[in-house]
Amino acid sequence: MSKDNPLKLLPRAMLAAFPLLLAGAAAQAQLIGALQGSSHLSPYNNTDVAGILGIVTARDNNGFWIQDAGDGNALTSDAIYIFRSSASKPLVGSAVSVSGRLVEFRPGGDPLNLTLTEINASSGIAGAAVTVLSTGNALPAARVIGPGFLPPSAIAPKIGNMETAPGYLLQPNLYSMDFYESLEGMRVALPSAIASGQTASGDTFVVSSQQVPAGSRVPAVLSAGNFNGQRIMIDNRITAAPTVSAGARIDNITGVIDYSFANYRLLLTEGATLVSNNLPKETAAIAPGRFGIASYNVENLPGNASTTRFTQIAGQIAGSLGAPQIISLQEIQDNNGTTNNGTVAADVTLNNLAGALNAATGKSYKWVSVDPVNNADGGAGGGNIRQAFMYDSARVSFAGMVGGALQDVMATAGANGQIVLNLGAGRVDPNNPAWTNSRKPLVTEFSVDGQQIIVIANHFNSKGGDAPLFGVGQPPDEVTATQRLQQAQVLGSFVQGLLAINPHANIVLTGDFNDFQFAASLQPLYDAGLTNMTNTLDAGDRYSYVFEGNAQALDHIWVSPNLLAKGDLAYDVVHVNAGYLDQVSDHDPVLLTLGAIPVPTAVPEPATLALMLAGLGAVGLRARRQRRA
Repeated sequence: MSKDNPLKLLPRAMLAAFPLLLAGAAAQAQLIGALQGSSHLSPYNNTDVAGILGIVTARDNNGFWIQDAGDGNALTSDAIYIFRSSASKPLVGSAVSVSGRLVEFRPGGDPLNLTLTEINASSGIAGAAVTVLSTGNALPAARVIGPGFLPPSAIAPKIGNMETAPGYLLQPNLYSMDFYESLEGMRVALPSAIASGQTASGDTFVVSSQQVPAGSRVPAVLSAGNFNGQRIMIDNRITAAPTVSAGARIDNITGVIDYSFANYRLLLTEGATLVSNNLPKETAAIAPGRFGIASYNVENLPGNASTTRFTQIAGQIAGSLGAPQIISLQEIQDNNGTTNNGTVAADVTLNNLAGALNAATGKSYKWVSVDPVNNADGGAGGGNIRQAFMYDSARVSFAGMVGGALQDVMATAGANGQIVLNLGAGRVDPNNPAWTNSRKPLVTEFSVDGQQIIVIANHFNSKGGDAPLFGVGQPPDEVTATQRLQQAQVLGSFVQGLLAINPHANIVLTGDFNDFQFAASLQPLYDAGLTNMTNTLDAGDRYSYVFEGNAQALDHIWVSPNLLAKGDLAYDVVHVNAGYLDQVSDHDPVLLTLGAIPVPTAVPEPATLALMLAGLGAVGLRARRQRRA
């Protein structure tokens, strides 16, 4: 035994009296590591065990953790949870002998979750017992997560079910899910960590300070092929944790590793030290003469929201965004919010916001939107979220007819290459099945400095319902992506039709696309010839939303080739909400500024135009076929 073996504190005769007995089997296993095993399921699952020895390291309402001196195998955890909810629990530091049934507990009964290996020593289990052998013992040394021992960023191999893959052994040097599994229940210390998201319900995701990219605002920005498996949640179930925003530094983090509800957690057992919590917020300015287009998900804003809520949102638009000339809004709710009484109008909501914005800026913002069919566009029941535009009427003109909820926007060729829309504001193919229970794109034609610009506000299908990153299925099943792909195909076909009329048209797509700039579901928008401005940012700046400590870009602005070539563009995500405790919305707004709205010149020759229009007809025919399918 090593000199720090906690079981050495017991008399030798007492140790000899408590060998590990596996009920129904002749084999003996002396250490917890044999019970935990070297895969995600214990080889002793659903087996009665007796005389398991260890030191109590932590307790919660339902039981306690014990840890022994280890078996020297890096794949096997040296600790285990003892479920004993209705009985007394030994004090931390007690040396105990435990008997009961070893089980793999699946939190919440959710088949997507991994399991937690535990011994059920409750009174209903035959032979269950917890015997205290001594008290006041030193705790096993915490395993330090730091230089030479850091979790990988890759989460898991792509092998399907992690629990049933034949012969699979943990690979903690390659995958973070295996790394944390090999430490399940053990005492672990993080000498220094940086918060990768804001505290929510007392819990905070962090990354070891050793793994934070130099100069980054937040330590875990999601990118293609990297979903930041190095993150772990600091859980306050046992001991209170600091309440912080992303970017905060927390030192002296010590606790036990647990798993529940699709995440590994470090349950604090000692008070951590908050070192800093001062991530600055950003502001943007629009230089004189430049033109600004912003996109902002205002997180379920109803007409009956408080005056303070409208003032806060208007304050961010006016101050943090520099009062753009066009603001694309998502999650505008109807006048009475989630009161589910058939109300769909949002004129009160939008008038309240316009009033607050005009008071904050001294400008004259007006709005345009299309009311949806009641409860047909997803979101909270009765809320009827939709997209809308605010526009500075001193520089931006809108004089078109506003369409109905199920009325198609149609485009034809006008004089001098102008695209003629049948509606000044309407929805893209709203009867297409791609938009079932989801928001339909809002197409609006504006005139800026005498030039036509077509702006399309979007809010694609939510990612809610996808399998968790730290779940049993690998890679996780992204079930919601199918509908987003269909939506991108419909929208991409519409844009292709516009560019077939005039390839030099000024077209901007804005909104919450609910997927990442590299996602396959958004590929049809690239195929339509659009450029995603998110890709122009530094890698560490590509986020507008933080989910479970993963900073990610869901909000995007796309531009047509003419704007990219001639618009003198600048783009930014203005970080004022995502990752902060005092957020006004859960999304950061994004801002595109232009030097000027380009003239849509270079109208195609007649023969070329005829071919383009033929292509547009094919696009329209394909869309009609999709609707009938």
